[in-house]
Amino acid sequence: MPAILLARNNRGAPAIRGQVRIKQLINDEASRVLAKTYKDRQLGEVVSLVESVLLDVEQGEVIRSPGYDRDLLAVVVPKPTWRCRN
Repeated sequence: MPAILLARNNRGAPAIRGQVRIKQLINDEASRVLAKTYKDRQLGEVVSLVESVLLDVEQGEVIRSPGYDRDLLAVVVPKPTWRCRN
């Protein structure tokens, strides 16, 4: 029997047990990083004051500016699968 057990979520798609907990940890980490930011009003930038290995954010990194918005939860979003029809 495999060590990783599969469970069914409400939509019927298989999900690895603990996936919800991992998403919650990432959401909590994103909230922590956003709570500890510096907002520069002149440049309109939001700069991180903390480092996060989980989200790949460095201290002093611009998270949000007028032309750029870093998606901190991009690690949770599944990557698109490209399929070719023959």
